[in-house]
Amino acid sequence: MKDALAAGRRVSPKVKFFIQFGSADVERYARGKGYLDVFAKTGVTIIPPGCGACIGCGPGVSETSEQVTVSAINRNFKGRSGPGKLWLASPLTVAASAVEGRIVAYSPGMFRQAVGV
Repeated sequence: MKDALAAGRRVSPKVKFFIQFGSADVERYARGKGYLDVFAKTGVTIIPPGCGACIGCGPGVSETSEQVTVSAINRNFKGRSGPGKLWLASPLTVAASAVEGRIVAYSPGMFRQAVGV
């Protein structure tokens, strides 16, 4: 997301991008590193640590069978994260896909390229 911010890019308007920290310690670490500021400036929604999409509740769970979720969670049971299609990916792929609005692999410098190319 830091690369996207440097290139003037944000989360695609057709995407909801949630980050949920695994613990309060991880959240404090991210805050100390300035990551939360980057996330806020690029359109990422932060969810406090706790149970959520990986147990089928809260933000990040698909609502319809047509929705596609790209997630770095460790759960891929049918219906676990809602009725939609769930793709497990690395955090870099999740972030790149959120910015591009389609499933893509991250590559350094990709956000500096012309949009739609």
